[in-house]
Amino acid sequence: MTWRDIRRIRCEGPGRTIGSALAGCLVLAACAVVEPPPGGPEDLTPPTVLGTRPDSAATGVGPIDVLTVKFSEKMNRVSATGWLFLYPPRTYTKTKWHGATTAEVFLAEPLPADTVVVVEIAGGMKDAHKVANRTSRRFAFSTGGDVPRGRIEGSLILADSALSGAVVELYPLPPDTLEYFQQPLLRRTVSGEDGRFDFSWLPTPGGPYLLRAFADGDGNLRLGENEPRRLLPDTLHLAAPGDVAVAGLTELFPLDAPGQLLLSAFPRALPGDRLVGFALAVAAEDTGWTPAPAPFDSTSFRFFGAAGGDTIPGIPSGKVRLIAFLDADGDSSLGAVPGDLIPGFGDPAFYVLGDSLGDTLGSYLEPLLVVGPLPVEPGLPTALVWPDTALVIWPWASPVDSLAAAGVDSLAPGIAEPDSAAVQEAPDEP
Repeated sequence: MTWRDIRRIRCEGPGRTIGSALAGCLVLAACAVVEPPPGGPEDLTPPTVLGTRPDSAATGVGPIDVLTVKFSEKMNRVSATGWLFLYPPRTYTKTKWHGATTAEVFLAEPLPADTVVVVEIAGGMKDAHKVANRTSRRFAFSTGGDVPRGRIEGSLILADSALSGAVVELYPLPPDTLEYFQQPLLRRTVSGEDGRFDFSWLPTPGGPYLLRAFADGDGNLRLGENEPRRLLPDTLHLAAPGDVAVAGLTELFPLDAPGQLLLSAFPRALPGDRLVGFALAVAAEDTGWTPAPAPFDSTSFRFFGAAGGDTIPGIPSGKVRLIAFLDADGDSSLGAVPGDLIPGFGDPAFYVLGDSLGDTLGSYLEPLLVVGPLPVEPGLPTALVWPDTALVIWPWASPVDSLAAAGVDSLAPGIAEPDSAAVQEAPDEP
């Protein structure tokens, strides 16, 4: 074998064979086609309502007992009790699905004659791919004559921004013996992206109505424990056919937002020109307020005149009690003072004695008045009307002179404790 034969073997041997194989692989790779994963692209399209029977705005439909709703997608076939609501309310006996796209809802009783029925298909209902429709749909039809054209409209904001997805409920104005929420809910709607809402198809004349709005963060159309809510301040009426009642712009506040108290004029003469007061939150298991000294606190004590018109800010939302007192010694604290320091002491036009049997040793709590409990809405003013009663003087067992001799502030907490046998619980004023 010559050197030429050896070179030929090196050029045409195993190394060249490996190179050819690699080149072939590259050619095959260049020709490969990447296929999508099996099952197709994920369906993220929310379902919509394609049609209903009866149709929107239909009239003269008669006393039917079946409603039909057709969807654009195959749906999660659940009972209509969770997503279909009628006003006036009706009971369903069963929900029958056809091909997962059409639901027949059977009523326990036929719809009444000559009645406008508002249908609400709630948002949040899911299709077979667990994709939820984003918005609720509402429409009306009539079992008798024309669908009325009365309307109420308004807007909602929260934290200076439009409040979308909020629920607004429509109630009749209740009689004096009922709270509004003890009555049937007439209608319900949801605010749009711009915070606007409206109630359509209302009879005219109609009202008066009350509206309650709440932020529906979880989208379940029900008021949650921590969701901001508000009863709109004005009642609304509809007069002529096609009338529109404007609820205006309404602001909702977080539940922990403090409110305010707006004070009326004091109904009787006072021996001084102003009172001092502080508010106390009322606990769920309330047992009333027991009279006791309270040192001045700049964050909660407020001064107000007898003429009224003053505002006390920073009131905790919920039920509160206002303790108002005449600052006889001028130190801005509620404390025990000698009787001769109280202006007009003994005058029944100004005062009543809280406990005629108390052992006072000449010492009394400064004249006071307890008002409440009062419901305070978050962020909103609450009117406080003073009861037409005299200030109450409570005998106090700890003598002021002995405290002063000891160099102790008689108004410090825990110093002047009441005699439990002599001091009774202060009654709340209406």
